[in-house]
Amino acid sequence: MAAVKGETTKKYVTSEELKQHNKSGDLWISIHGKVYDVSDWAKIHPGGEGPLLTLAGQDVTDAFIAYHPGTAWQYLDSRLFTGYYLKDFEMSEVSKDYRRLVAEFSKSGMFEKKGHHVMYSFVAIAVMMFLCVYGVLRTESTLVHLGSGCLLGLLSVLSAYVGHDSGHSED
Repeated sequence: MAAVKGETTKKYVTSEELKQHNKSGDLWISIHGKVYDVSDWAKIHPGGEGPLLTLAGQDVTDAFIAYHPGTAWQYLDSRLFTGYYLKDFEMSEVSKDYRRLVAEFSKSGMFEKKGHHVMYSFVAIAVMMFLCVYGVLRTESTLVHLGSGCLLGLLSVLSAYVGHDSGHSED
């Protein structure tokens, strides 16, 4: 088949060849069948070098979808694409189901920014902390001390929730 004018011939690597690029300084990953060199990026990756070292040399599409905001996609082709495609790229049924679920969640707006919920949560945490300290230091009532302890427990759960949830949003 003749090449179409303006169309470049795709270059391919196999999964076995991709697996060879799994050491610090030589880190390649595949996302949706495209191969990316993340060797230099690993040093400044916001999630640290560890995840890239762990997943190097293999298809990481599902992990990329799970841990990166939609804005991260724009940097892949312009900065990290090697020009190679994975020759034997196949998607498992589990991955197909996962990606279908992510697409449904995206369409329903579950990944959209929710406004100022983090700020409101921090204000709530500060108010609860003030009430806990005030209840313990300014009263002698056992019931108020017990209530302050319960509120402190709720405060710790809420702060853990805010910390966890902040990893899922771009606010």
